[in-house]
Amino acid sequence: MLSSDVGKKSRGRKSLAPPRPPVAGLPGAIVETLGKKILNGELLPGDVLPAETVYLSQLGVSRTTLREAIKVLAAKGLVLAKPKTGTVVRARDHWNLLDPAVLTWQAASDGFADTMGELFEIRRLVEPEGAALAARRHDAASAIAMRAAFEALAPHADAGPDALDVDIAFHLTILKAAGNRYLNSLGAVVDTVIRSTARLALGRPGGLGHSMGLHRAVLDAVLARDETAARAAMHRLLADAEDDAHQVLEHDR
Repeated sequence: MLSSDVGKKSRGRKSLAPPRPPVAGLPGAIVETLGKKILNGELLPGDVLPAETVYLSQLGVSRTTLREAIKVLAAKGLVLAKPKTGTVVRARDHWNLLDPAVLTWQAASDGFADTMGELFEIRRLVEPEGAALAARRHDAASAIAMRAAFEALAPHADAGPDALDVDIAFHLTILKAAGNRYLNSLGAVVDTVIRSTARLALGRPGGLGHSMGLHRAVLDAVLARDETAARAAMHRLLADAEDDAHQVLEHDR
């Protein structure tokens, strides 16, 4: 699957495009800076953020901009404004871990190795069954879309800068063909979970090249309406992706 597309050949590692910014604008920049500090452990649960006056002086922004950023962090469960105390970092149990921005920051944090296995568990819970449903339910339009998504992978087999996006597109197209509206509504979450794990795995030499056969096996099984084979092929692709991701983490330590 996406991340398993990591190649195991002797080519040099390619530098991939950074993940898409989860937030935008000046408030978004503040949200991202503080969010990453919380996810990295620079700000710990129970820590009180500096007073507004301190941040306003350091950042050179308006009080409205700062408060907007704090509201966004609060909505993600990362902080809580307490009367007479200030803004406090919340315990991890309160964090909205499925928020796309939080997932993105988690993937970029020093502790990602500890949570990567859980993200792959989510993929194994969702994607193999999604492939099986796609095998059962896909229509002619879905078949055309899945073939096109697979064919788009080939030009990026060496893990060029667009490899991540085309790999994700392939997986999301399979899930869309499953025909489950609720699964479709999880698109942003699924996209971010796949993106965070695939981006790491694509750091292996060889890019998508070595796993093209695994992708093809998924596509062929879905198009043949073989639910059992589609489910098994997706499991193999994910296993390969996770192995690649772990090897990259070991290499970078």
